[in-house]
Amino acid sequence: MHWVSDVVQHFLTHWGYWAIVVGLLSENAGIPLPGETVLVSASFLAQKGYLSMYYIIPVAIIAACLGDNAGYWIGTRAGKTLIRWIRRLTHLDDVNIAVTRDLIQRRGATTIFWSRFIFGLRTVAGLMAGMFGMKWRRFLIFNLLGAAAWVTTIALIGYGFGAALDEFVNYFEYASWSISLALLALGYLLWRHHKKQFQRGTQATRQV
Repeated sequence: MHWVSDVVQHFLTHWGYWAIVVGLLSENAGIPLPGETVLVSASFLAQKGYLSMYYIIPVAIIAACLGDNAGYWIGTRAGKTLIRWIRRLTHLDDVNIAVTRDLIQRRGATTIFWSRFIFGLRTVAGLMAGMFGMKWRRFLIFNLLGAAAWVTTIALIGYGFGAALDEFVNYFEYASWSISLALLALGYLLWRHHKKQFQRGTQATRQV
């Protein structure tokens, strides 16, 4: 991860806050860039006096929200096509698609908030919300809350431990992966539970 951190610091040093905008907006719009590394490195540079935390946090929150809204817009416009691709790649049937749509429409707010802290999921969260019909106003509110919580947490951690940036980035990536895997496993269990409830509800409706 040292070379990733070096590349990110290079762009931050030359582009400043614009590097934060490009990095976080792209990641949240669906391009898998290392958003956490961008935030941690920016906070390290703030500690050294090159950037300011008073600008890093609001700029990062705005960029993350704009990126997710771009993903949401793509999801709403190309949702049917994307769902067809997902079905071909993953072999999901109509029931699994219906369960996912129902879960996002009912509990999408919680998913959008916590997806910020899950590596990989925050890249596609806006896209999935648009694909499966989550209401935009609800998405916007919890997207903003999640972005504020995630950016503030990561930026302050990076600022506090920035003196040992290289070592911290390595440990932080391992911790991030571990937390992400744990949350994904929990999310899968919740999805399975919701699927059983959804199927019971469907069967009861058919019997009536």
